[in-house]
Amino acid sequence: MKKKILLVEDEKNIVLGVTICLRSAGLDVTVAEDGADALRKLETDKPNLVLLDLVMPKLNGLDALQAMKENEATRDIPVIVLSARAQEEDIQRAMELGAADYMAKPFRPDELLAVIRQVLAEGV
Repeated sequence: MKKKILLVEDEKNIVLGVTICLRSAGLDVTVAEDGADALRKLETDKPNLVLLDLVMPKLNGLDALQAMKENEATRDIPVIVLSARAQEEDIQRAMELGAADYMAKPFRPDELLAVIRQVLAEGV
């Protein structure tokens, strides 16, 4: 059975590139355009992993991550933060809130797939 990934990203070019990369690796991808949309889709789609941007409209990534980890139904879903914000305080805050990993943009597709595989394997 294909692993389901929820990609939370508002930049169309990144959505396209990451979606192509993940689907070519045999993963099923659903996209949410902001944190509020992500919280709705988490309830219905039940992904195995979330790829989460931090800078988004409506509800930013850190607030969405906090809401996910406070919700009993979604707290155990691993989250990898993908963000252009690579300041130590952003990374530290994301990890404190429960992110499994943090990747700074830009990243290489093979690096992303390696981190996804590692995080999914740890969750087994």
